[in-house]
Amino acid sequence: MRKIIVLVLCTCLLVTAYVPSRAEIKLRPDIMAYATEGINGVYSLDYPTAQKNIQLVFEAYPDHPFAHFGNAMIAWSRYEYEFETSDDAQRKVFENILDDSIEGIKRWLKKYPNDPNGYMGLGALYGLRAMFSMRNRSWVTAYFSGRRAIKNLEKSLALDPTYYDAYFGLGIYQYFAGTLPNVIKVLAKIVAIKGNPDTGVRQLNLAREKAMFTSDSAKLILIEVQNTRGSKFYNPQKSLEFIRALHAKYPNNPLMHYVEVICLYETKNYEEVTTKAQYFLDQIGKNPFYKDIYIARAYTALGTTQMAQGNFEGARVIFEQGQQLVRKQEPSRWGVWNELRLGQVYDVLGQREKAIAQYQYVLSFKDKWGFDERAKALMKKPYEVPANGDIGPLPPQQN
Repeated sequence: MRKIIVLVLCTCLLVTAYVPSRAEIKLRPDIMAYATEGINGVYSLDYPTAQKNIQLVFEAYPDHPFAHFGNAMIAWSRYEYEFETSDDAQRKVFENILDDSIEGIKRWLKKYPNDPNGYMGLGALYGLRAMFSMRNRSWVTAYFSGRRAIKNLEKSLALDPTYYDAYFGLGIYQYFAGTLPNVIKVLAKIVAIKGNPDTGVRQLNLAREKAMFTSDSAKLILIEVQNTRGSKFYNPQKSLEFIRALHAKYPNNPLMHYVEVICLYETKNYEEVTTKAQYFLDQIGKNPFYKDIYIARAYTALGTTQMAQGNFEGARVIFEQGQQLVRKQEPSRWGVWNELRLGQVYDVLGQREKAIAQYQYVLSFKDKWGFDERAKALMKKPYEVPANGDIGPLPPQQN
């Protein structure tokens, strides 16, 4: 879910309103059209079209924030969605482009120091680095990248107080800084920086209501917030309302389709989850934007929905079917999550030896996705369905 948020964050910021100051230049209409076409390419996961148009922006305006945003956005999106965070070579491509993009926008701001879009762009790229580092458990890098992100977003807002798009990034920081793992909270306390989830949600709603370009991104963040179980903001029905509007707006993006499946699962509408997840699976191989690597996602939804309804034999059949296909691919986060889920199913069905084999398989991979602690615990003690029957959310759950 959070990966989709980052994709939309980057695409929205790429088209953020350009507000020229006395020291700035105004982009030609054809260049804005190229930027828009590049964005549409990313939303459609059509990377050749996206790259072609972003390159045209670069050629007309070297170091413009729009061009650097677009380049980093494409690299991030490819690593996340085309390669499912499983290709180390593509990861290095993304990291190098991110570094180059940050330096490029810094050069732009030396020429045009009053451009709020430059500071917005720099803040967003530091935020992207923070989220990437956080997922890879590089907590210190994540924290200080996050601080640089906030500093630049605040500068953007200082230059233009009506720049409501800035509240999107600020709201993300306030919410997640107040709900992050303990190691981050300790570091934040040391340097006297704290987040406030209530403030964050207010700022995100302000962006949702008034921002010109990050309104959709704010909706996606709020979906995640509203899908967080145990949170005071938990409201999956509102999340479903938001994602249905977004899915209608971006009908060709399979990831919008899948977020709707996740929201339906949270509302316990299991019949519709199954229908839409099966349709998602059926589109793979037919629709060019539904890639083979999404097979694991489809089986996650189908199998987990059976688990949630107490049909563990049905879940076994589904996960084993998916396993035959997924193991032919490069390991991915969703694929390995399905392997762990199948182990849980075997435990419930009393097939402990098969369950242990599943957990051992999960542990055979480098812990890119944060599953090792959970798998090790399950090796020691068989999985049991909680007394309330809640098997947990649908997406991969890290420790």
